[in-house]
Amino acid sequence: MDTHQYFDILISKLPPINDKAILNTLENQYEVINLEKGEPLIAFQSNNRKIYCILQGSFIRNIITSRGEEKTVMFHTESFCEFFKSYDSVYFHQKTNYEIKANEKSVVIAVDYDFFFNLIQNDIELLRFYTHKTEELFLAIDLFRNFQLGLTSEEYLKWLYEHYNFLFLRFSGQNIASFMGITNVWLSNLKAKITF
Repeated sequence: MDTHQYFDILISKLPPINDKAILNTLENQYEVINLEKGEPLIAFQSNNRKIYCILQGSFIRNIITSRGEEKTVMFHTESFCEFFKSYDSVYFHQKTNYEIKANEKSVVIAVDYDFFFNLIQNDIELLRFYTHKTEELFLAIDLFRNFQLGLTSEEYLKWLYEHYNFLFLRFSGQNIASFMGITNVWLSNLKAKITF
């Protein structure tokens, strides 16, 4: 697939852009990034001011503990939380306290955040879309956290299966166990107890 076809996929995810000048400006500013499984898109302790859209594949967001361990805190696919950025760098002008790496062979489009933010201020539909996608991501993060804190591990696993079953099809048990804050063995035992 060439870069123009990837751009067409991005445009299909956005609301219609009627202003040709905005469309042309965006087309001249994007970058297509291909990643292999395990490759970092946003590195730990980087200063990253890009906004990304997943066109193919999936990503894992990990924090790095003081002991250097990776702990999974969010998942991204081409249809779930597919737009994301480095919140530390964009909003707080700090280096990232996490990394985002490819869970499988993946393709993203990247655009400079400051450029994109200026662009969407000239198109009310793009601004609404951006606000909606940002709120959608924050809602997912909030729901995951609330149910993780409020339910037992078994109840939480059932909730994940009920509402986010695709996670178990796309991501490893190790990442899901890390996300839940339990061991791989504990996750296996919980799965054995639950009949779906």
